[in-house]
Amino acid sequence: MNNYSRRNFLNHAALVSLGAATQMNTLGRLAHASSHGDYKAMVCILLAGGADSFNMLVPYDTSRYNDYTGFRSDLALPRNELLPLNYAGPNGEAYATHPGMGPVRTLFDQGNLAFIANVGTLADPTDKTAYQNGTVRLPLGLFSHADQIAQWQTSVPDRRISTGVAGRIGDVIAASGPAPIALNVSTAGTNLFQTGATVTNYSVDANDGVRLVPGYGDSQLFKDSLDSLLGASYSDAFRRTYRQKFRAAIDSGLTFKAALDAAPTLNTTFGTGPLSASLAQIARVISVRDALGVDRQTFFVTVGGWDHHDDVLPLQAQMLPGIANGLSEFHQAMTELGVADAVTTFTISDFGRTLTSNGKGSDHGWGGHQLVMGGAVRGNDVYGAYPSLVPDNALDVGRGRDIPTTSVDEMYAELALWFGVAPSDLDLVLPNIGRFYATQSGAPPIGFMS
Repeated sequence: MNNYSRRNFLNHAALVSLGAATQMNTLGRLAHASSHGDYKAMVCILLAGGADSFNMLVPYDTSRYNDYTGFRSDLALPRNELLPLNYAGPNGEAYATHPGMGPVRTLFDQGNLAFIANVGTLADPTDKTAYQNGTVRLPLGLFSHADQIAQWQTSVPDRRISTGVAGRIGDVIAASGPAPIALNVSTAGTNLFQTGATVTNYSVDANDGVRLVPGYGDSQLFKDSLDSLLGASYSDAFRRTYRQKFRAAIDSGLTFKAALDAAPTLNTTFGTGPLSASLAQIARVISVRDALGVDRQTFFVTVGGWDHHDDVLPLQAQMLPGIANGLSEFHQAMTELGVADAVTTFTISDFGRTLTSNGKGSDHGWGGHQLVMGGAVRGNDVYGAYPSLVPDNALDVGRGRDIPTTSVDEMYAELALWFGVAPSDLDLVLPNIGRFYATQSGAPPIGFMS
């Protein structure tokens, strides 16, 4: 092997096999499409750390804004800086967005975006009396980052499991035929949300796209050596199976990369922020959906740094424009590709924050607000029940930690049904959905999807 010794080669192969292993389950089915016949995609954006969403969607009518400033004290945003939404609730409720979220206001006013108020992890429908008396099941590790961030991805809050919502959707698709290539695509590496019993996610780099086995596309010697090893016959069943899967992962990665390399150039210009970079790469993947033979996909993006125990106001002023701009750019790209009605984007986060200030910051809370965007969204509306922002209200379990009035299960059920999951399969995707929604009722769980 000239200067490339067998030991070096084997060491290199051992390292790269770990990365290739995460591709094997899904990528081996590259050429197979599902049987739905139309394209739909969901894009999940995790705001990791627990975003203070009570400064993202703010009451704007005078009475409730005064409650908001009284409760939030130094965390409250000045009313004259807020961006009022073109919305009037049934009881005169008015809302505004953070001053750094102008593009979100535009999307909302145009009917392409909605908010879901006070949504969070619930093991059972919960009220304050049951919470205080300990007569209701509660999410494990309530107010804990590790537990709550996992429960938002699994939608199973009362036990720890190893599969997530999008992963179980993939399992349902795979049960009726081969799961499509890149059914679950992540710019955030391996994640729980897209992990199923039979499928996993395929990771792409936000900037570089598909990364092949390190060295495979750079060194002809390494490529030839690896191809030779993977082309050999093995009597041992384990080695034979491993060789087949490793070979399939490489071949599928090459095909995926070739499709992305031929992706059309979009007129939409994306910014340089982390969300914009991820969404630009996702737009590229969506643009080659026909070449990949897929008609169902989920995407997972993480934007971290939202655990603002201090400096909430300056940090949100710095970070929220990147979220708003990325969403606007992505919606423009989906419109350009002609799939705005077929792609639904939504946010999740560990939890909401305390309404009370700890002195320039907020602490771990419970219910919070999420947004959902896309042409199929019944936008220009606020769904769920926005809580009363006064101390010791009917949902406040201390320091403005509000019990969610809408469960994570209901939010995901609405998305899953739109995605094509049959009502009879909904409990396979969301094991706890029966506690919050009658799956055979024919009525929508919340109503934000058309």
